[in-house]
Amino acid sequence: MTLKRRGAINVALGLVLAAGFFGFVATRAHALSISGTYTDIAFGSGGTGGPVVGLQPGLVGPSLVNGFPTGTLGNNFWSVSLGSGISADGVGTRVDNASGLTLSFPVNFFASGQADDATKYLAVHWTAAFSNTAPVSFSLAADDHAFLYVDGKLVLDDGGIKPIDAGITTTFSITGSHTLDLFFADVRVDKSGITFSCEGCADPTSTAPEPATTAPEPATLVLFGTTLVGIGAVIRRHLKGGKTVA
Repeated sequence: MTLKRRGAINVALGLVLAAGFFGFVATRAHALSISGTYTDIAFGSGGTGGPVVGLQPGLVGPSLVNGFPTGTLGNNFWSVSLGSGISADGVGTRVDNASGLTLSFPVNFFASGQADDATKYLAVHWTAAFSNTAPVSFSLAADDHAFLYVDGKLVLDDGGIKPIDAGITTTFSITGSHTLDLFFADVRVDKSGITFSCEGCADPTSTAPEPATTAPEPATLVLFGTTLVGIGAVIRRHLKGGKTVA
């Protein structure tokens, strides 16, 4: 192989390494956000229209099964594939907060295009990811049902047909990277709303091999650049001498 050909290969390899290196540095971390998938509950469907009972824990199971609650309510309100009076809402799936795990729909949280909940009710399944290096505090209040699961386990049970001022809080002490599922369902003709927050939740940390999110130290950049310059100088010197290598 001629030195010129070998030099071209070395230069190409250097460029590939450089591109990979700087791509590794430039990739951003996942942002803290929460997205909801909206469904509508037909008036009179199972589990709707009951009397005001206040906070009523125990309507859902302690763990998600196939991504949804079990128990008395089960997945009555959040999957259109189950039928039983559930249909997709006009909102579809949307990001409801792109900069944190906070929701604020305290009043008039009705189905898309509806001024009230006299003909159908609204349900939402929100999902998010977050990380924490210290305990965080969750706060949840809803009219009517709301259930918070973290890593598939029930953390806040705000079930029951009730006004929104019946809020509950908890401290979550397990540190690391987590997934969050928040389920809401309005099931009675008399107002509708939900508020939710997480104090201390941070941007999610990737669990897969992902690019770093911080730039390397200056000394690392200097070393990398010096190496490429040195390779180029050796190639130029040998090319000027017209040497070949078998």
